[in-house]
Amino acid sequence: MNRFADRMAREFPVRRKPTEKEKFRLWLVGTLREQGYQPKLQHRETALRIGGDVTNVVVGDPEKAKLILIAHYDTGVRTLLPPFYMPTRPLTAFLYLALTPVLALLGSFVLSFALTFPFNAPYLTLPLFLILMVTALLYLRFGPSETRNLNDNTSGVAALLETSAALTPGSRDKVAFAFLDGGFGGLSGAKGFRARYPSAKEKTVINVNCVAEGGELLILPNKYSRWDGEVLDAILDSFENGEHTTTFLKTDGLIYYPSDNRAFRHSFAICACEKIRGFGRIVRPAKTADVDPEKIELLKTGLCKLAETIQ
Repeated sequence: MNRFADRMAREFPVRRKPTEKEKFRLWLVGTLREQGYQPKLQHRETALRIGGDVTNVVVGDPEKAKLILIAHYDTGVRTLLPPFYMPTRPLTAFLYLALTPVLALLGSFVLSFALTFPFNAPYLTLPLFLILMVTALLYLRFGPSETRNLNDNTSGVAALLETSAALTPGSRDKVAFAFLDGGFGGLSGAKGFRARYPSAKEKTVINVNCVAEGGELLILPNKYSRWDGEVLDAILDSFENGEHTTTFLKTDGLIYYPSDNRAFRHSFAICACEKIRGFGRIVRPAKTADVDPEKIELLKTGLCKLAETIQ
């Protein structure tokens, strides 16, 4: 287990409620100050005040930086179905996501019919169905907190903290870090960061999310970044393979990764995945029981080299 990931897992395993996130931010800010940084808190009030205001922790000057590294620190609700990300199979991923509302719809219908049929009360079937549907929707927003957060996204925060600690003094001015809130709230933290720092739209942004386990570190450029030859070459020169991990930059085919990278024009997402026949590359956010030190080391080394070489 990585040192930062271990501390987060022990003391801040859930970061969803305002008090939980505030306690974590106090530790995060203190850790960054020990590394010689002066982190700033960026607040944003959301239109729907669920879970409190969104608060990002920003390190460095995003307006002057050549590279912006981001990772969301908040955690979400336990889903009805085990979460899966299939970044290289968008259609399969969308079909899997559609299972939750379909099952909620069918389950509500079957249960409402089963409860009213024995009492010969068909006039109650529709009201009960609507009540059950609303209950299911409320669960998806207000249900119990997900406690299995090592992958999503304790691992990403740990990777950025290792990187920030390892950056040379000459590279620190070229890099800005953003530890984002609201990753499970419509990317509200990423959107707030983008609004506060408009130049981030034209900067290279790398999102690190779900990098705890898997045989492959997958680097996914969005449709704009895959044409940026200089940055692609710098990434290829910076990231290496490990003893048990292959690093792969995928620049072809359809790609969809549902994380904070979607809020930025020139972005890359980095995740760790396994290849499963018939499903392609799969990320299982809630399955991880440990954070692989090799992957954190590969990310730290690669991101530090990239910070030195990126123009």
